[in-house]
Amino acid sequence: MSKLRAESDIKDKRYFAVLLALATLELWVVPMFTSLWLDETATFWVIKDGLVQAVDRAMYWAGQSPVYYATAWLALKLGGRHEAVLRLPSLLALGLAAVLFYKLAGRLFDRSTARLAVLAFACSEPVAYAAADARPYALGLCALIASALFLTAWLDTARVRYGIGYTAAVALAIYTHCLFATALAVLGLWAFSRARGERRVAVRGLLRAWLAAGILVMPLVSQVLRFYRGRAAHSFAAAPTFRDMLGSLAPPVLVASVAAGFLLAWLISPQLKCGSGVSKRTVLLAAGWAIAPPLGCFAVSVLTHVEIFVPRYYIGCEPGLALLAGWLIRSCATNAGQRIVAATIVAGALLGFGTFHHDSENWSEAMRTVHSVAGRAPVPVLVASGFVEASDPRALNDPKLRDVLFAPLEMYPAAGKVVRLPYRLNEESIQYLERILPAALDHQARFLFVGRFEGRTFEPWLRGRMAARGFQSKSLGNFGTVSVYLFSTPEARP
Repeated sequence: MSKLRAESDIKDKRYFAVLLALATLELWVVPMFTSLWLDETATFWVIKDGLVQAVDRAMYWAGQSPVYYATAWLALKLGGRHEAVLRLPSLLALGLAAVLFYKLAGRLFDRSTARLAVLAFACSEPVAYAAADARPYALGLCALIASALFLTAWLDTARVRYGIGYTAAVALAIYTHCLFATALAVLGLWAFSRARGERRVAVRGLLRAWLAAGILVMPLVSQVLRFYRGRAAHSFAAAPTFRDMLGSLAPPVLVASVAAGFLLAWLISPQLKCGSGVSKRTVLLAAGWAIAPPLGCFAVSVLTHVEIFVPRYYIGCEPGLALLAGWLIRSCATNAGQRIVAATIVAGALLGFGTFHHDSENWSEAMRTVHSVAGRAPVPVLVASGFVEASDPRALNDPKLRDVLFAPLEMYPAAGKVVRLPYRLNEESIQYLERILPAALDHQARFLFVGRFEGRTFEPWLRGRMAARGFQSKSLGNFGTVSVYLFSTPEARP
């Protein structure tokens, strides 16, 4: 019997390995070669002039420590200026995170649950996006999961080295992005409850670890507070609704995939099982881990003027959601059923969002279109900034912000003569445009306009403003959320 069980376990490993390889290749690796989006181009701007400049820019522009940007700078230094190179640190960090997460899920639950949880984790849309995103969220997830694994091992064995590892991982997660603190707090409460009940690791040991981590992150606290107080315009997301909150707790693609898998499994073999022998405290940990990060972002967004209810900001919930999904499937489906549900999770992710979410902002193709039209001629190219920090036209002449507010042009230089426009059309920006456009467009028979979806309000205004001079507008294409328009007079048209 034990031999048959071992053979079955080997088959399961191979089956899940194939599914995991398919998911990570399609969802994590293929998008590495697509155009950088707005915030990724800001990463390039932060690191492009060397490590010293990167440290300074990370602090005042991103409001984060330079930890992640040091890894991106090293990748740029070694591999050169290419999208895949800039994203490689994130891919490697999430690859390590997946390995650590498998070990963590195995400790908290069992190997079968661990396989299912890792697959759900890899097929999560925010996780897949972070894997091919030149931003700090993959590294933060890796540090968060490492802290949970070290903490679990410390509570199980009381070995000091795990406590040291836990402390360092907590500090690293917060240095990567301060919003990971919400998930860390859930892990801390769970550890406190276990320490009081089992007494393998004394509560005083936990308090010392938290104190040490707090001391390590102290330099970051004042910097983050100074950053948010000094930025009049930072929030860009819409106010969240209860439906948005519900969607973060029950991702539609994951829920639909698991439900379809259960239905298919029942139709093929109508057998269900109930129970997994896992402690209630462990399930509550996974539930709290899944709920706390989005709930925290939701509360801040509703109760203050800081709108941060964005999937990448509450990405710390993804390990908790994956643990819950793995536990649910393991508890309710037979081995054959688990295989079917696992396959539907992968199929749902590939059909639900696949690799296309990384093509939603194609600056590379937009700039190629600009070059094809402008060529070497000094054609005016009006570009609206995609950053909300450019809402005030005065920011366009701020020496510290001037370049980063047009970071896509740092990665993908435009042809022609660039004319910089604010983030959105309002009374202030109209006054600014009335001052600069006569000189910029004087004696011109054609010009180009480039803007993200926030900047598209400029195009109708420009069309009306320039109609008296005989200009007509023609769309040269929508490259995801980036649009390019050509304005020309009759004599300039072929």
